[in-house]
Amino acid sequence: MQITQNPMISHLRISVTQSCNMDCFYCHHEGQETANREISLEMIRSIAQDIGQMGIRYVKITGGEPLLRMDILSIIEAFAAVPGIKEISMTTNGLMLKDLAGDLKKAGLTRVNIGCDTILSPVLSKRFDQIFPGIQAANRAGLCPIKLNMVLLKGINDQEIPFMIRYAREYGFILQLIELIPNGDPAIDQYFLPIKPIEEELTKLAEHIIIRDLQSRRQYTIKGAIVEAVGPSKHDFCEKCLKIRITSDGFVKPCLRRNDNLIPYTGMDSIQKAISLKRRFDHGND
Repeated sequence: MQITQNPMISHLRISVTQSCNMDCFYCHHEGQETANREISLEMIRSIAQDIGQMGIRYVKITGGEPLLRMDILSIIEAFAAVPGIKEISMTTNGLMLKDLAGDLKKAGLTRVNIGCDTILSPVLSKRFDQIFPGIQAANRAGLCPIKLNMVLLKGINDQEIPFMIRYAREYGFILQLIELIPNGDPAIDQYFLPIKPIEEELTKLAEHIIIRDLQSRRQYTIKGAIVEAVGPSKHDFCEKCLKIRITSDGFVKPCLRRNDNLIPYTGMDSIQKAISLKRRFDHGND
């Protein structure tokens, strides 16, 4: 088989389960509408080998909550065994990290993104006090740099941004401020808070700004704290997308916000076909 290198696709984001031990009202489920089955370890091992040959170097394991999979260590080992993969990271709500961080590191996990939306709000599930033991365990295990994912919700947690920046400085994690992805449900979309005005304020405060290749994300250094802004409504979110996704039930997904072009995973050819179908998504239009 001829192997096609894809220099514009460097990241795989693979959801390994839709199960979760939290129920966040805004969750977009990695853009996945349904899950009739759960991707097998055998299929994951095949995907790992394929992406290694295709030149994809960064893997993000997501859910649901990926730590609910009993074979999560074997999943990490499958990617860690592939030459050329530079980083294996994971998104998690952090509730199980306290007991698993050391084993995850030994299996080959590089670092973690931990969901944390609030310090005090009783409305939100992902509170700092709940995930702090997981942060400590991840630090001890060397799963660094730790990133905390804060989904911005208008009128709920937007006033907490300065406090979260202070915590980022104090505990040494990178704070990711994430713009809510509207889904057409007024009950959720009412909390949408555009990231642009927040970035304007961060620019005023920052001593140093880095623009990353990945979707031209900006990292702001503010008195030693590192803050990154992630805005799906921004032009560069699509323009500089370097990702291909695989759903928890085994479909290759070219775009987070589309489900009309899914390709069943059957091997390397299916990943290459999905990459060829990648198109811009701008508020519902190509």
